Amino acid sequence: MELKKVSLAGVLTVCFILIVVGIGWVKNILKLTKCDFEVPYRTEIVRCVGILPPVGAIVGWMDIGEEVED
Repeated sequence: MELKKVSLAGVLTVCFILIVVGIGWVKNILKLTKCDFEVPYRTEIVRCVGILPPVGAIVGWMDIGEEVED
């Protein structure tokens, strides 16, 4: 059985993507905890659906109607 060679660039790319996805998911959870849960529930629904990792990885990087804190 032959072992396949793996390039360093490929490994670094996969690691970078996993880190970005993980950060996006955590950001989504943190933004969900800061929601006010008052009508309209648009932001809260999107953030709750974002608990699922593939969705949260993308939604975590988005601003969906949240007020900007100074």
